[in-house]
This record gives sequence, structure tokens and C-alpha cells, in this order.
Amino acid sequence: MEQTQSKTKIFFKYFWSTFKEGRFLLLKYIIVAVLCSIISVLANLLGVEELTYLNAFLSLYAFASIIAFGVGNGISVFINQNIGSKFKVRKYAKIGFEINFIFGCVATLVLVLFPKFFMETLMDYRPDNYTFYYIMCGYFFLSCTNSYLLETMKCLKFFKQQLTSEIIPLITTIIGFLVLYFCGIYYLNYIAITYIIGVAFSIMTSFVLLLKNKEISVNFFKFQTVNLTKKQWWILISNLSVEFVWQVGYYATSIILIRFSDGILNTYAYLENVLDVFNGFLYAFANVSAIKITRCLGRNQFDKAYTYSKYAIFASILIWVFYFVASMIFIYPIALGVNREYFGLMFSVIPCYVGIHFFRFLSWNMGSYMLRLGGKNTPFVVIEILCSLILVSSCFVVRFMPVSVPLAYLIILLPTLIFLPVYFYIFKSKKWINNINEDPNLISNQVKVTIFDFRDTLVWDMKKDNHREMNLQWFNNHFSYMSEKERARLLKKYDCGPNGEGLSSQINEILFDVEGNNASYLIFREFVETNENYIRGKHISNSELQKFKDLGKIYIVSNWKEKDLQRAVDYNEFDRNLFEGIISNDISKKENLDKSKIYKKIMKENKLKPNQILVIGNNFKHDLSSAKKLGMHYYLVKDGFTYDEILT
Repeated sequence: MEQTQSKTKIFFKYFWSTFKEGRFLLLKYIIVAVLCSIISVLANLLGVEELTYLNAFLSLYAFASIIAFGVGNGISVFINQNIGSKFKVRKYAKIGFEINFIFGCVATLVLVLFPKFFMETLMDYRPDNYTFYYIMCGYFFLSCTNSYLLETMKCLKFFKQQLTSEIIPLITTIIGFLVLYFCGIYYLNYIAITYIIGVAFSIMTSFVLLLKNKEISVNFFKFQTVNLTKKQWWILISNLSVEFVWQVGYYATSIILIRFSDGILNTYAYLENVLDVFNGFLYAFANVSAIKITRCLGRNQFDKAYTYSKYAIFASILIWVFYFVASMIFIYPIALGVNREYFGLMFSVIPCYVGIHFFRFLSWNMGSYMLRLGGKNTPFVVIEILCSLILVSSCFVVRFMPVSVPLAYLIILLPTLIFLPVYFYIFKSKKWINNINEDPNLISNQVKVTIFDFRDTLVWDMKKDNHREMNLQWFNNHFSYMSEKERARLLKKYDCGPNGEGLSSQINEILFDVEGNNASYLIFREFVETNENYIRGKHISNSELQKFKDLGKIYIVSNWKEKDLQRAVDYNEFDRNLFEGIISNDISKKENLDKSKIYKKIMKENKLKPNQILVIGNNFKHDLSSAKKLGMHYYLVKDGFTYDEILT
């Protein structure tokens, strides 16, 4: 019983902490819903004909959102699975922006080139002129850009900034409506300009907030080459496809309801508008959960990701209970006050509507917000296409069925009921759990062995001047019976500098010349070898080396003498267990300077291909030129490095 209580306590701790993280996101949904309602009221001041024209064209805004939402979802996976690397976050955010920009340009160009097709054929509206249409094409393009920026903020958990950016265009639009109304120039073209001003303000705000953010500064004006793997392209395109397919299913749902009854459709639409505020609770929680789960996948914390995903499903049921209670409390009095005609119909529609959301909440969590997070989108794309096909097919069947609210909602719910067991199977089997960084095209997934040079690579700033000073100190102490001038003459005789330059190589001859033997040279070497200063310096941490170790085996291959190298490894406190081998190269032979033989030997022993080995060093000639000739990955460093710096 204690274990159950403990799990319950952990769940609620996760539940409340997630809501706390998403509080600004939730606030955004509520405020935006209120502001959009105000805009709708102001828009109703238009003439009926103009209002129809405006609403018809604003419906195209949904397609602008589809582009941004589809690209944004794909980019969210890349960003949040690589959130530890600021370089990758900025890279993927900018790549997504450019791809979204291209899609937005193409969609806008199609609108501009075929105005009569969209207005007369699709919307069945024949305007006197197309000025408003072309202005709204500009609004459509800006909306594509703005929606992507807002999606980027959301996937970075910049919920407060997103709230600011999303409120600005709505308030601007409201002010514009009021100004136009009181000035008596409430014309359609001016309203279109009002919409454009609002979204332009939002874009500028988003650019500034993302650029000035201390946590991760993203400059979208700086060009980033679009360089994605096939798998990453599939993640992007599949997310975009799912949004389009879903939209088809959404419109098919409206057709199904209208063919049953105008009253059922209008009541359904009414409930959608009123209860959408309460959907914000689910959206806020689901978005924060999705980010948490995706970041766990990027860190290979698969058990944690699965636990969080289960919590998200349980939470969706809890939120649905709140949704159910809220709908019972709020809908009836609102319906009675707003539209008595539909009040009686509400008694049969509300239970069906709220019931359908129970299954939708579950499918949203296991589908939209979980199965896609690991980048395995194929099952989700197939399911969405089949769902839309079922709904589209139902449009041709329902006209022969009797008018029945439960039957109408059952048909709408049918695709979800069919595929919910499939979602559950994929979810339970953990087949969706995946780290997209395991893509075989990434260098980090090719490398099985990493070879490091030692001096000035793993260790640098080794106080060589102190080494000379140490030699000179021993020399002065050993020959302390000499005067300072005599010692200086001795150094000059053997071409040693006054500060000990060259003394290390000449000390043996000096001792033999002065003392007649080289017995003291052994004392000198013992002094040097026991003094650690000359081989201690700044060095790479064991924790950073462990990241390379996680890729496979790691070696040290150095031109240092064996004894010096082994002592230096210990003096700099490297964990020997990290290294498969610590190899000293025999540089007494000139042909060994480039380390080729050792690299080939390591490759042969591990039965690897050249592209499975990464060589890191500070000297291109001695460390890296041979790696390049052999076809190995190589990286030139200076004064330290990090895993992220090299592997990105």
C-alpha cells in the first residue's frame, strides 16, 4: 500500500510541477480565447456580405498555421533532443525558419497567382475588386512566419515570451477595429491592413525576444545551411503531412454533421468555441509533457521518458474529469442565455461531445504528443491517413442514415475507436521510444574508437618555463661552491641560455667535464622525474572523456617517451580505466612521426573501417595528416575542447 501511495504522490508532484511550468502557456490559451471573442464581436459590425468575405479568407489562416505547426513539431524534436547543445538548438531553429519561410512563399505565390480559383471556385464569392484579397495574401505570408516563431518559443519553453508575442497582434487588431469604427471608415481593406499591422508587431516582438534571450540567443537573420539527414527530412515532411491530413478529417467531420442536421453542426461548433478555453488545460499540460519526454529521449533516459508519458496519459484522464464537470456547469446556462433554439438539443449533444473528448484526449497523448517524439512517424502518418479516409468515406454514407445525435458522434468517433488499440500497442511496446541522434549518418554514431594525442591536446599550458627554471635551480644548487660568474661561464661554454635554455640536453656533458664522470646525472634525472610541475597543466576532465568512452574505446597515442607519458597521465589525474591503451610512439625513426603504423594497428585490432575512428590532436602534421590519408575522422584542437564542440 505504501508503494501505491508513493507512486500516487510522485504522479501528483509531476502533475502540479508540469502545470506550474506551463502556467503562461495556459494563460495564453485563456487570454487569446477572450481576445478572439472580442474581435469576433467587433467584426460583426461589418455588413453581412463583407463579414462572409472576411471570415472566408481568414479560414485560410488555418493553412498558414498548418505549415508552421507541422514544421515546428518536427523542429521541436530536433531541438529538444539536442537541448544540451546551444549550437544545435540555434542551428535547427534557423533551419526550421528557412524551411517554413520557403513553404510560406510557395503557398502565398499560389494564392497570388490564382485569385479567381480561390475566391470564386472555392469560396463562391465574386468581389468587385481583389484589393482586399491581395492585402490578405500578405497577411497569410506574415502569419506563416509569425506562427513558426511562436512554435519555436513554445518548443524552447519560452512560454512567457510566447504569451507576449501572441497577445500583441490581437490587442493591435482590437485597437485598429475600434479606431476604424469611431472614425467611421469601417471598410474591409482597412481591416485587412489592421490585421497586417498586428501580425507585423508580433513578428518584430518575437525576433527581439528570441535574439535577446540569455538562455539561448537565436538570430534568424543569420543564414544557416539546410543540412538534414534523410531521417530528419522525413520527420519534417511527415509532421507537415499529418497536419494537412488531419485538416481534411476535420472538414469531413463538419460535412458529416451538417448532413445529419444543421442543428447538430451548429451545436457542435458552439461547443467547440465555448469549451476551447477548457481545452487549454490539456494543451498546456500536453505541450510541457512532450518537451520533457523529448528531452529525456535525447539523453537516452528511456525509462524516464516512458514514465513521464504514462503520467501524461493519467493526467489527460484527470483533466478530462475537470473538462466534464466544467462543461456541465458552464454550457447549459450559457446556451440558455445565448440560443434557446439549441438548448433542448444540448441535452443530447453535450454528453456525446464530452464523451468523444475522453477518447480524443487519450489518442492525442499516445499519438500526437508521444509517438512522434522519437521521430518514428510512419505509423502515425498511416493511422492519420486511414482516419481521414474513414471520415471522408462517411460523408457519402451518412445522408442515408436517420437523424440521431449518438449515431452522428459515433461515426465521428469511429476512426479513434478503431485505432486506439493500435496506439496503445505501439505505446505499451515502447516501439516509439527512440533517440534521433542515433541516426547512422551522424559522426557520433559512426565512431567506435577515439584516439587522442596527449601533449597540448588532453593536457596543455604545461609550464615549460617552470621546467627550465627547475633545471637551472638544480644546476645552481649542485654547483653552489662555484661563484655566479663561474656558473655563467660554464653555461655559456655549452651554449646554454642564462635562464636554463638547453641545459637539460647539455647537463650530462657539463657534469662529465667538471666531475670526470656522469654519476651526478642520475641524481639530476631522479630530481626531474620526481618533480611533477613540468608535466602538470590544464587538462580535459574525466567526465568529458567519459562521453567519448560512451561512443566506444578511447586511446592515447603520443610522441612522448613511455615513462614520461605514463607519469603525466597519473600526475594529471586521468582515470586509466577510461583508456583502452596509452601508447608511446617511437620517434627515434623518422617514418614514425606521423603515427600511421599505430593508427593502422588500432584499426586492425578492433576490426574497424577508417570512418569508424576519430583522431583528435593539436598538430596536423604529426597527429592528423595520417588520419586524413587513411580516411579517418579528425579534429584539430587548441587549448582544450568539449565533446559537443567536436561531435557537432
